Amino acid sequence: MSFIDWIIPILFQTVIITVIVFVLLVIVELLYIRFTPAIENKLVKRRGMQYLFGAILGSIPGCSGAFAMDAFYMAGLVGFGGIVSAMVTTFGDEAFVIIAQMAIPNSAITYQKLVVLFISLFALGIIAGFLADKYADLVKLKFCKRCKIYKHKNIDTTAISHISIKHFFKEHIINHILKKHIPNIVIWLFASLIVVGVLNRTFNMETIITHNKFFLILAAAVIGILPLSGPNMVFISMYAQGILPFSVLLTNSIVQDGHGLLPILGFSVEDSVKIKVFNLAFGLIIGFAVAIFGF
Repeated sequence: MSFIDWIIPILFQTVIITVIVFVLLVIVELLYIRFTPAIENKLVKRRGMQYLFGAILGSIPGCSGAFAMDAFYMAGLVGFGGIVSAMVTTFGDEAFVIIAQMAIPNSAITYQKLVVLFISLFALGIIAGFLADKYADLVKLKFCKRCKIYKHKNIDTTAISHISIKHFFKEHIINHILKKHIPNIVIWLFASLIVVGVLNRTFNMETIITHNKFFLILAAAVIGILPLSGPNMVFISMYAQGILPFSVLLTNSIVQDGHGLLPILGFSVEDSVKIKVFNLAFGLIIGFAVAIFGF
């Protein structure tokens, strides 16, 4: 494969993800300006709603739900527990693949197993969010200062039609989103995808996994750290063939989030690491616990 053939898909992914995140940031900003009291009372001030909200968005196949939660997190509308809930629940593009596996003859993936997996991730996402906030409060974990959306008090926002398009475009889209967030997001997205692409070409992930079965749960968690779908597909394929136990697939599903966390890298590398480390520890604990019970 030539360099051009290798770099074009990475550039394409960077552009696509950036556009999606940009659109979601605009939507979140507009919704917050219009519905400030409702959002603050029902979401910002109620952690339980953040966990449920994160789990619901994370359950959406693909990464769009995770990207939406990223936008809420960067805007300061949800906290550590909320974003953890979304990332634990998120299955990324693998959700489409594992659903499609049911159509393959002799596949070990059945409708019942799929329901168990998604319900488990949903419940674990809520539990993880609750524990994440408890842990953060206990150790007084520090996070990057949220980028609060500034609502201009002299502007009538009682209806969407009352919000000045010119003002919103200049102050919120140009000065805030495009100038403050998008450049960092693009840089970190592109750099992350380059690094992951190099690692994926250098090492045969499938061979590494299949030849160290004693460390399958640990491998499933470590591979889940990578912000891409390729290596994680191996676990789905092996589970579909009846090679892997449920505990390994569940561990990988908890830790991995597809490209879901990449936008936050452009917002705060430190926050991204804290989210991923917590998910890694949570995934390992759950994975080994489930394995002990023979699943």
